[in-house]
Amino acid sequence: MYKTILVTLLSCFLLVGCDDKKGSGGSEGSAESGGGGATTVELAKLGLKADAPSGSKVSDAPIGEGVMIQGPNLVVTIELASDTRPKTVEEAKEDADMYSPKNMKTEKLADGWAMTFENKGSMGANYFVKVRRDIGGKTYWCETTSSNVDQQKNALAACKSLKK
Repeated sequence: MYKTILVTLLSCFLLVGCDDKKGSGGSEGSAESGGGGATTVELAKLGLKADAPSGSKVSDAPIGEGVMIQGPNLVVTIELASDTRPKTVEEAKEDADMYSPKNMKTEKLADGWAMTFENKGSMGANYFVKVRRDIGGKTYWCETTSSNVDQQKNALAACKSLKK
């Protein structure tokens, strides 16, 4: 129950955060401003880097000890994976069942897995990304719930680009 409440609150925050035209400054670092293209952002708090659209900024995650990247068509959170996070795709599918997922896709990665799906909620379509990665001896959880497919694609790309 607690996990469901947290996911719902985080999802609501992320959906509202996607509409922030000003962006948010971050204590973790930010990408250079500019038009289209991608850049690499530093996730200093986690000792990682990620690829994100130009103009993206990194800040502390609104919930937990991780970070959030916000940018053009992107909001994603990254954290050390806790014991409550799904360890396998099968566990992630079971967790996703509460959302009545549609168009679920999974992908095996060299160091983990990625899953995307969508659902229709009371406020319209939701696009989910759940990624688990083992990098440099640590396990990371990267996720978002977004309001459009472009945000979902950008979040998946950012999660898959994580590196030391």
